[in-house]
Amino acid sequence: MSYLVLARKWRPQGFDDLIGQEPIIRVLKNSLEQGKIAHAYLFSGPRGVGKTSAARILAKALNCKDGPTSSPCGICAFCTSITDGSSMDVMEIDGASNNSVNDIRDLRERVKYVPSGGRYKVYIIDETHMLSDAAFNALLKTLEEPPPHVVFVLATTAPRKVPSTVLSRCQHLPFRRISSSLIRERLKQISGAEGISITGSATDMIARAADGSLRDSLTLLDQISSFSSEINESEIKDLLGITDFGLLSQLSLALIKGDREEILKITGELIEKGTDIRSFTRELIQFFRDMLVMSVVTKPAEILDLSKDEMDSIRNILSKTSEEHLTLLLAELLKAEIDIRNASSPRLAFEMSLLKVSFLTGLKPVKEIIEHIEEYIKPAPDIGYAKSRFQKDEKKDEQKDTGVEMIAAGTEPADEETEVSSLSEQVEQGFEPPVSEEKSISDDVWDNAIKKMDPPLASKLLKASFRLSGNKLLLTLNGGYSVFTDSIKKNAGLIEQIFSEELGNKVYLEVEALKKKAVRKKDLKEEALAEPAIQEVLELFDGSRIVDVIPATEEKE
Repeated sequence: MSYLVLARKWRPQGFDDLIGQEPIIRVLKNSLEQGKIAHAYLFSGPRGVGKTSAARILAKALNCKDGPTSSPCGICAFCTSITDGSSMDVMEIDGASNNSVNDIRDLRERVKYVPSGGRYKVYIIDETHMLSDAAFNALLKTLEEPPPHVVFVLATTAPRKVPSTVLSRCQHLPFRRISSSLIRERLKQISGAEGISITGSATDMIARAADGSLRDSLTLLDQISSFSSEINESEIKDLLGITDFGLLSQLSLALIKGDREEILKITGELIEKGTDIRSFTRELIQFFRDMLVMSVVTKPAEILDLSKDEMDSIRNILSKTSEEHLTLLLAELLKAEIDIRNASSPRLAFEMSLLKVSFLTGLKPVKEIIEHIEEYIKPAPDIGYAKSRFQKDEKKDEQKDTGVEMIAAGTEPADEETEVSSLSEQVEQGFEPPVSEEKSISDDVWDNAIKKMDPPLASKLLKASFRLSGNKLLLTLNGGYSVFTDSIKKNAGLIEQIFSEELGNKVYLEVEALKKKAVRKKDLKEEALAEPAIQEVLELFDGSRIVDVIPATEEKE
């Protein structure tokens, strides 16, 4: 007998052999045990997850000599004929090659005849989405009201392409991808039974490369077992072109640090090894996705199919970055993947994309900049001396009127040249110029005073800026908060009393309201676009315009 590949040799023969599809197995078993057998089923899901196998097992369960049963024997004439494909009552139709309306008309004629030996005629239409619109329309009436001895099973990998009129006439059972852990266990079982020597790490790599398809994993195992009798990790990498996890870690770390020299070095190594750049880009995106998941989820081991060493390596990288940075990097890599896939020179597109992504390291989150805004603002020059000098000039006019009195008292005012000369000498001798007469109120004094007031009044005072000028407490309300002016003035007596007690001297209240100057968003956008830093950011991210501008004062309020 000719060699039978592992995917066919180890095809599931009973419901219990279907792994990773427990909800669907439960539905089918209960339907059989309760006698609630539907006239049409739609099995959908990715390739290699057991759709056609489940349809054959259902046909066995319906026609087994002990049936209908949820556990077909597999040894009676009906079961064996279905297994080897010789049953006259189970028809497997390829929807891709039998997709015309004439094929469906022939099917409609055949369903009228009773089964040759079993209880049911089972029609399995594989790749159902490939049927033409006319074929679907011809099938509708038969699919909705078939003879009592007929059961339809439609299998497809693209349920969205199946018309809603067909979906509404079937029980839809969606098959899901099989987890890597279940595929790994199945591979170990089959390898042991077939006498294939394979390491645990090699099994992990095959399970990951299968991408949720058990059939694909068995095909890979079959291929690799022909390549070598002793299967290890390095041989799988060479045969399948799978990227080394350490190389992914090095490149990811270089991207996060913005080490452009290391990025070009690693790219050169990939080209020397003959790595497919397009495939490597997809693996790099998956690696960044795993890092982002690990940084967000508290129990990543339940979601990610990674070994302990791999998870430790990712944790080491995460200590050098943040969730915001990873999100930006991943978003840019997804855009770059499209360019690399369609590029005539994948290497050049790959290098330029990675260099562009590396510049994101210099960007800082807006939240961090706002929290440390003081570090980015240049302090204003000390104007204490100029202010004091200006106040002296203002008082000169007052002194002109009282000059006679000052001369009579023997205190004739000095002329301007004498005064300037005197001040210059004092500055040279280390004399500190006089400061403004305005005094500041400490935060403790202000907080203690606010606590002594009723909450409505206190909340209004918190919206005002304050300063002390002599014995005057000046409160200023800006913009929309000017509506509180009258309410604060009505409580002026209480406010003066409380602040007088806190400061230890009599204080008088003065309230002023400033009108808020309207700022047009259009003017702000034009001003922002004129900034060189903004232009660099737009050029870096291929931006064409500024969506919105929020003034700093508006954010503060």
